[in-house]
Amino acid sequence: MNMKKIFVNGLSALDLIHKVDEIPIEISKYKSLETVLSVGGAAHSSIAIQRLGGNSYLSSFLGNDEIGSVIKKKLINENINLTYLIFSNNYKSPSSSIFIDKNGERLVMNNRDNLKESLSFNYDFTIFDGFLFDTRYPNETLNLLEKVKNIKKPKVLDAEMNVSLDMINLCTHVAFSYEGLINFTKADNVHSALKKVAAQTKTKIFVTNGSFGSYYLKNNELINIPTINIKPENTLGAGDVWHGAFIYMITLNRDIEECMKFANIMASLKCKFFDSLKAIPYMKDVKSFLKP
Repeated sequence: MNMKKIFVNGLSALDLIHKVDEIPIEISKYKSLETVLSVGGAAHSSIAIQRLGGNSYLSSFLGNDEIGSVIKKKLINENINLTYLIFSNNYKSPSSSIFIDKNGERLVMNNRDNLKESLSFNYDFTIFDGFLFDTRYPNETLNLLEKVKNIKKPKVLDAEMNVSLDMINLCTHVAFSYEGLINFTKADNVHSALKKVAAQTKTKIFVTNGSFGSYYLKNNELINIPTINIKPENTLGAGDVWHGAFIYMITLNRDIEECMKFANIMASLKCKFFDSLKAIPYMKDVKSFLKP
């Protein structure tokens, strides 16, 4: 079997996640109903790809510290290829403390260092079947996109903060979150926002919007691909899982609406359980929700 090799670049963090009745609003002591230690960001996307049957190669920047060691151990346990993981004594590994309430909504406190090194990324990128990037470190993302621009393989961008038109134009597919799209375009609805981006690029543009599924433009018409109904326990990392599933399905040359539907289901299933790492589904789990 030819396992699709997917290069995943972006920020990976260690997440300490607490389940609480309500998000704390006063200075006091609170009881956590459940606590898990997980990984987030690009690491989350890589694990989603791996569980679907792909071979994810994670490129993240970590510090030579205790948090970095824990992240690495969790990735090894998931069989993620860490050839392109970069460790530095001048960088503090990212971490987050997160509170999840009974409705699955969250409060996130990030601790994220700035990159202090210039990276060359002199790799043989021709071995990969697809690429997934995020925008958390825009200079490094743009550097990588320039290096792979002549490789005729799908390049998906997880577009959030720091996204630029230069990045968008160097990708084959760009998937915004709803908040990311509205912030980038300053439009007041999904249809006009997608039209605004589409007028500036030839790249295929998509947007995810939680329980509403995902959207794209087809002949200038807004198309909504719905998702399944679930009771969310934890929405953290749903976007990362969506992007991992989306690039994997694209590398299988599936129809674009099939890719979106599959990614929608994958992300929704992930939200059904509190443990954001164990909750990432496998191929058989997603297929059980697809009609024959």
